[in-house]
Amino acid sequence: MIPTLISYVQNIVISIGLCDEADVIRVCIALEEALRNAMFHGNLEITSEQREGDPEAYAALLAHRTSSEPWQSRHLHVQLSVSRETGTFVVRDEGPGFDPSKLPDPTDPANLEKVSGRGLLLMRTFMDEVKFNNTGNQVTMVRTSLRCSRLVASPKGSSSASGPASCRKSTATK
Repeated sequence: MIPTLISYVQNIVISIGLCDEADVIRVCIALEEALRNAMFHGNLEITSEQREGDPEAYAALLAHRTSSEPWQSRHLHVQLSVSRETGTFVVRDEGPGFDPSKLPDPTDPANLEKVSGRGLLLMRTFMDEVKFNNTGNQVTMVRTSLRCSRLVASPKGSSSASGPASCRKSTATK
């Protein structure tokens, strides 16, 4: 269901005009990473070490968790609020959560080669704001259209019509 949801969000974000086609890909990558983290780490309680370990053991664990309680009955909850100015994307799982303050810094050179933490790095790179609830089972990501105008502002503070294509205002209306 994740690809279907991502396609739906992509269509909404483009049609409303929050982002152009280049930036909407980034928004959707961040959302997909949040969904996969919630599904695997949250609902199925699979650690990064288990995902990166023996592929056969991981497949067996995945099969067990998706067919056994309490994991198989858990759901993902997704809320979207999108306007021309702001997109807010909330993903919550039904797992036990985690302590977000204990997440390793994904930009630390020692962590750049690791598969774990890559999703969080992408979420933080592609969104303006990423925050977790106190329980650690919900992430709220915010993307604003102002991000583009800040990136292409001239030194005197006026917006420039030039700049990266991903930062030009979309003309789509809805």
